[in-house]
Amino acid sequence: MPRPLPTISIVTPSYNQGEYVERTVRSVLLQRYPNLEYVLMDGGSTDNTMDVLAPYLDRFTHHQSAPDGGQSEAVRNGFEHTSGEIMAWLNSDDVLAPGALDFVADYFAKNPGVDAIYSNRVIVDADDTAIAYWVLGEHDDWLMSRWDLIPQETCFWRRSLYEKAGPVDDSYRFALDYELFTRFMECGRMERVQRFLGAFRMHDESKTIQQLETVGMREIVKVHQARGLTFGRWAKVRGPVFRTMAQLRAAWHVRRKHVMPGCLPGLGWDYDALWGGLMRQGALPPRASSQIETKPGAGVGAGAEVGA
Repeated sequence: MPRPLPTISIVTPSYNQGEYVERTVRSVLLQRYPNLEYVLMDGGSTDNTMDVLAPYLDRFTHHQSAPDGGQSEAVRNGFEHTSGEIMAWLNSDDVLAPGALDFVADYFAKNPGVDAIYSNRVIVDADDTAIAYWVLGEHDDWLMSRWDLIPQETCFWRRSLYEKAGPVDDSYRFALDYELFTRFMECGRMERVQRFLGAFRMHDESKTIQQLETVGMREIVKVHQARGLTFGRWAKVRGPVFRTMAQLRAAWHVRRKHVMPGCLPGLGWDYDALWGGLMRQGALPPRASSQIETKPGAGVGAGAEVGA
């Protein structure tokens, strides 16, 4: 008999991302993945976020909109409303690639010794245009624990690893993913898969643009100190070589118009074209026959069902 599909739990933290969040949510629900737990943690948005998401609220296993302590607290608390064997979070301006969840479930089933995976990164702008890539080499714990380069929107992990490493540290405002992933590498096995599992959005209001050189750099140094991550003399060589090789692979990928799952050739293409135009508009698929119900008292979304 076919092996039952694992439950995948995804949390989307959101605050005033009404311009982008619908595309994020549709990219998850349109996966058509039957065993999905999807949680929305909105920090009390004052824009049109909740109006935009009103047609989708019955698709979440839990949703709430109230002031909170920021992204890290929202992600940490969101995971407390989940039970899936596989976990991830997707920020409210990023999107998943078609077929990402089926691939993730299959990969973990075929690779029982792997605890977490991530992919290459495609970067899109506010209008969904592909503007850049990260094409990464094979995973290296030494490098990835010292440089914040794992594409968070593409990372999925087993709940057993999360329970072993400990939850998201909600004292971080920027480097919460990097801090968590360094702990993952200390007690589990991570791998890079050679494809694109999602897209990272760059826009003027993004936290990466606004905070990287201030809060971001301070928190990255804080992670180094907290985890005892020293560099040594070879870091001056290995770090630049690693970044240069990623840039060269990306340039070659663009120049040769290579295609991997989760992208189209070159640059300048519309990410929604990968979705056949469904990421921005159109009906959602019917709920799958295998649905996950929230328990009574689960919050604003109590009693809602989710289907992909």
